[in-house]
Amino acid sequence: MKIIGINTSPRENSNSKIALEKALDTAESKGADVKIFDLNNMNIKTCQACDYCVEHKGECSLDDDMQEIYNEIKDAYGIIIATPIYMGNVSSLAKIFIDRFYAVMNSLDTYNVHGKKFSVIASQAAVDPPMYEYIKHNLETTVDIFRGIGFDVEDVELLIGNAKEAIINTKEDQINKAIMIGNKIVR
Repeated sequence: MKIIGINTSPRENSNSKIALEKALDTAESKGADVKIFDLNNMNIKTCQACDYCVEHKGECSLDDDMQEIYNEIKDAYGIIIATPIYMGNVSSLAKIFIDRFYAVMNSLDTYNVHGKKFSVIASQAAVDPPMYEYIKHNLETTVDIFRGIGFDVEDVELLIGNAKEAIINTKEDQINKAIMIGNKIVR
């Protein structure tokens, strides 16, 4: 079973990436083959809204690094996307990834997404409860897209109070949440 991780943080030691790595390490310890994609280090363009994928069974007209991710999605059992929260929502890299999923949505048979597991790990600096609820709502709305095309959404975890890079390493409760995501995605 293959689990792919999508890191959408530009920081090398970001809290969301650390949580993603913990989740993937856990999945790997349970026998999964894991692969992580660091989108900041890849050449992935924005969706061109050209509808080429609609007319060509999910094939995207853009010849960029997203092609590798598309190929991995076909064989994956599950996907974990990790994002920092910037300006009250997912990172711009996460948004590009989500937009490029339009090609997958237009060829569900090719990508065989029905029943595949999907989880989201997000990390933010804010600890203020009203901000937390607003962002949690944004995340739930985002995963509804994946749920709607057939993924089994396992987890949507928002880790709060992470203003400093790698601070999650001092937060056992948040590390444990990441480990639980890794456990659940391989069941």
